[in-house]
Amino acid sequence: MKTCDRMREVLGPYVDGEGSPETRAAIEVHVCTCAECRCEVEGLRHLGDRIASGGQVCVPPALWSRIDTQLAMAAPRHRLVRLLRVRSILATAACLVLAVGGYFAILQGLSTRAEAAPVDFSALLDGLSVDAEKALRDFVHLYRGRRVSSEDARRHAAELNFAVPERLPGGFKLDEAFALQIGDSPGAAAIYRRNGEFVGTIFHRAIHPEDYGTHRDYPCVVGEHRGHRVQVGEWRLVHVTDATTCHCVLSRLDETTELPAILQAVAPDFKPAAEHSHP
Repeated sequence: MKTCDRMREVLGPYVDGEGSPETRAAIEVHVCTCAECRCEVEGLRHLGDRIASGGQVCVPPALWSRIDTQLAMAAPRHRLVRLLRVRSILATAACLVLAVGGYFAILQGLSTRAEAAPVDFSALLDGLSVDAEKALRDFVHLYRGRRVSSEDARRHAAELNFAVPERLPGGFKLDEAFALQIGDSPGAAAIYRRNGEFVGTIFHRAIHPEDYGTHRDYPCVVGEHRGHRVQVGEWRLVHVTDATTCHCVLSRLDETTELPAILQAVAPDFKPAAEHSHP
């Protein structure tokens, strides 16, 4: 599903003040860069104002297509009959209060599923071609990142297997470390610098799937590490995974020279899980 489609499913609850902090942060990041979704948010807020004022207008045209989608997904016949009756009542009344109530009820169910979404790298990847460091910071903000010391980042995500050294091979120095909260799981991130160049690292639980939006990932071998990467222009987001942790490195470094040593530094005890190993 495309990023905009996924976002539109949860815009109703967002405008209504609902949704988890990470879900609301993800919507805010997306709406800032998407004029179409921003217009939809403004339209929903306008409808909410009209409801509050007691006015009645026609049923939103998009409502029936959303209900039809839900009907197609509802397997039990009794649920189908019940929803068809609701549609008939709404059509007869043509009352915005009833229509929006049903509309938000459908979107609330979708929002619950969206909050259990995989780790979403689309905000990071979509912004790499414009400003890579800002894109990384948007990702950190999405997962409620707070600046901490390297030791506190490690303590925050103590169940993970990673390191945040003060220096990386090649002369990169630690600039900032962050504690993240990815759903109910702790994570961490860091930014390193070398003469104006930066490298970003992200660590999260290995059991989480990863969502790259419209971007594709490919298998890769980096030194002794076997993993996968997503490339946007000259930037590469490389992932290597062991039994507990996904180690993600964002850089423009060559995979055969500097990058293997950096991966070894942030994953010093790396042991591939059996399902991620390759012969």
